[in-house]
This record gives sequence, C-alpha cells and structure tokens, in this order.
Amino acid sequence: MVKIKELTDFKREKVISYYETGDTEKAISEKTGYGKTTIHNIITKYHKTGAFTVAPRSENLRKIFTASTGNNVSRSTIQQTLYGMDYNSCTVLRKPSVSEHNQKI
Repeated sequence: MVKIKELTDFKREKVISYYETGDTEKAISEKTGYGKTTIHNIITKYHKTGAFTVAPRSENLRKIFTASTGNNVSRSTIQQTLYGMDYNSCTVLRKPSVSEHNQKI
C-alpha cells in the first residue's frame, strides 16, 4: 500500500506523547483519527532512531553531486553509460550439468 500523506513533526510528537503516557496503538488511532498502521510505523521509527522527525530525502544527494561535478546524473544516464560499456542485463546463466546418476537413459 502506498503512503500518500506525510504527518507533520507536531502530529508525530503528539502520537509519541500519547504512547509514552501508556495508551495503546488502537486508542491512539481512535483519538487522532490516523490509521493503526500509521501509528505503529511512527512508534517503530521512534524506537529505532530515537527521533520523530522525518529523515531528509535522497534527492538532496543528487543535487549535491550535480553541483560538485557539474554533471546531471539520473538513472537513465547510468543505464546508457553501462550499455555503452557492454554491460547488459541480459546475461545467460549456465545450467548445471546433470550427473550420470541423475540422467535418464
């Protein structure tokens, strides 16, 4: 399922405060109006990272790379470069040879 709407830091902090007071995920879901899975994901991320803020997106790395090298690199650029170097994804895998014991005569 696709996550469409991103909650603000204030709303995430509110969910964490409910959780720390001892409310269950279902009770928090009923109080806030968000889905139980959303509440669970916020709490799980809070336990893993210790923060409730959203991590920055990876697009920033692309902007930094473009600014430092002057080259615009995208997925299609990488694919075309590899194809030009004769790296194709159509590689044939060899089948293992059948031993004499498994051969049908």
